[in-house]
Amino acid sequence: MSFRIRSKDLAARTGTLETKSGVFQTPHMFPVIDPNRPQSTRALLKGTDSEAIMTNAYLLRRGQTRPLKLELHKYLGFKRPIATDSGAYQILEFGEVAVSPKEIVQYQEEINSDIAVILDVPTGFRTSLQRAKWTVDETIRRADEALQSITRKDILWVGPVQGGVHLLEVERSAREMGKRDFAIYALGSPTELMETQHFDILVDMIVAAKKALPISKPLHLFGAGHPATFPFFVALGCDLFDSAAYALYAKQGKYFTPEGTLKVDEMEELPCNCPTCRGNTANSIRDLSLEEKEMLLSRHNLYVCISELRKIREMIRTGRLWEMLEIRSHAHPAFKRCFERLAFHSEFLERYNPAVKLHGIFYYGPSTDTRPEIQRYSTKLEMAVEPSAKWLVLLPSGWRRPFHQDPGLDPVVRELREMEGVSIVFYSLAYGPVPLELDEAYPIPHTDIYDPGSSDGYERSGIKVAEYVKKTDPKQILLVHGTGPLGKHIETKLRENELSGKLKIGTLREAVGLIATGILMAS
Repeated sequence: MSFRIRSKDLAARTGTLETKSGVFQTPHMFPVIDPNRPQSTRALLKGTDSEAIMTNAYLLRRGQTRPLKLELHKYLGFKRPIATDSGAYQILEFGEVAVSPKEIVQYQEEINSDIAVILDVPTGFRTSLQRAKWTVDETIRRADEALQSITRKDILWVGPVQGGVHLLEVERSAREMGKRDFAIYALGSPTELMETQHFDILVDMIVAAKKALPISKPLHLFGAGHPATFPFFVALGCDLFDSAAYALYAKQGKYFTPEGTLKVDEMEELPCNCPTCRGNTANSIRDLSLEEKEMLLSRHNLYVCISELRKIREMIRTGRLWEMLEIRSHAHPAFKRCFERLAFHSEFLERYNPAVKLHGIFYYGPSTDTRPEIQRYSTKLEMAVEPSAKWLVLLPSGWRRPFHQDPGLDPVVRELREMEGVSIVFYSLAYGPVPLELDEAYPIPHTDIYDPGSSDGYERSGIKVAEYVKKTDPKQILLVHGTGPLGKHIETKLRENELSGKLKIGTLREAVGLIATGILMAS
């Protein structure tokens, strides 16, 4: 049994998780199956390409009129990996369950689970700090008890992390659970946050847990199963999800899309191309019996979840997950808040983000400024500050990258390079100052930049350039204006930083003239 990481982007990773019943790709969502309706399960999963599913061992055990020895895969008619939950959600919902932690461990071993969760105590959303501390302590105590009673090492055992919205408790729980030898770790208590769309709070919880857990083990986010949220939580390092939302929403006539949820009774067309939607229309689904309608919508919703995770895995492989997040953040205000909170943790993301990727990046404006690659460049820039030069020449970035290869800039750059005491710096909307020495460093020459014409963007870039110039402390500054307004904003910021006495302004043509006549070096 092993977890193998194949590719990375941000804190996300694609990989494979091996169990005794087979291997499946991650990130992955386990469709949660009703254990007491095995025939419906077979009908639902038919043709959906579900690689691994989840069911509730506690409900299965409780639903038996007398103790039965059953083999889970035969009972559900599913040969691939099956994960089982222990009844912790029922504790959150009803306060207690009629089974002990030791009994549910033993039962999951008996029914031949591939992945099994110990019986933890969920913290919940609206819980006091005192109660949160107790749930963490009790879950750790139960983890130790479970590890003592486990006899089957071929099952991947899951160690739950609790603490709710109390981040220090989440971190403590993760740190303590990480000391215990579980194959998988899981963050609990997100369900209420998902239902109330407090995705931004959930972002903080995931980061707190990830920082304290072993990075070599997969992280499961309990109960987070809406496809629209997958990219955000995967970007933070969640590898596994489980949810019955695909079926629960179907009961209410709700239709999943990658951007959110629609009501099928209000739809005229089905925008999806899954087998369910190809063979039906919105009208034909509305005319079905409630049971048939629920089955079709459940299958469609599950298809969307599976398809979305395939897309996310491909975005990770190509290094384009951030672009996906930027696009998705505009689907709903709650996703925008989620994205902004995720961006707040850019330092955490930068720690895991690969230094170089197969593809370049897109710059859309302020939403891209917190991207880890740009944050990493800022760090690199600080290290690249050189002792003061006689002249610092600020050139506008051209359309071709690297900037020094732009046909309009190349002749000037060549001549300036031959002059002693001259430092060449390009200025860019996305990166601010780009010294010639960093012009070919990733991701500078691999960035496609969209200029939204925002004065705020010019302002930020101007501040970056002025701060850099002040640190290098040149004897003289030559600012060459480009065709856009960025150069003017940089001039303003240089003057505001009391650099007017060193500053000369000129066009590119005038700069060439200065070089040609030797006036530049004679100044």
